[in-house]
Amino acid sequence: MKIRIASSDDLEFIEGAYEHARAFMQAHGNATQWPDGYPGRIDAEEDIAHGHCFLVTDEVGPLAVFSFAPGPDETYASVDGAWHSDADYHVIHRMAAVRGHGVARAIFKFTAEHADYLRCDTHEDNVPMRRALESFGFRECGLITVANGTQRIAYDWIKETPCVSASRS
Repeated sequence: MKIRIASSDDLEFIEGAYEHARAFMQAHGNATQWPDGYPGRIDAEEDIAHGHCFLVTDEVGPLAVFSFAPGPDETYASVDGAWHSDADYHVIHRMAAVRGHGVARAIFKFTAEHADYLRCDTHEDNVPMRRALESFGFRECGLITVANGTQRIAYDWIKETPCVSASRS
């Protein structure tokens, strides 16, 4: 799997990936995470314009899309709980895969290579995403409220710094 920045040429795939993810969530007990056509073309166009939209690809073609952007993000300004750091962070939003295994791990690995502190959120009913986040080492921080007024579980991840052992003289 490779990860590349998305362009406007990828909009058809991105819209299809969002629709596929919406259908998957609805079929698996998470009918309210992405309501009313969110995310959609406008969200993808904005992410692309800012250089924040990425695709996961393989030899067959694109298989997932996600947004990766530097904070601060107004969605995370207030948390009912506590973040594990006040450091500068990057956010991961709008992850949607149409096929493949290990896609979330590839996304998390990529983002962790480009940021020391990550924040992400998901719906309480999005069990696959919650498992993927926790498996990678994201920790639950509490609840946030998104733009449509519904709550999400907030997660963060902090890059571990290697311990420096004192040299013996």
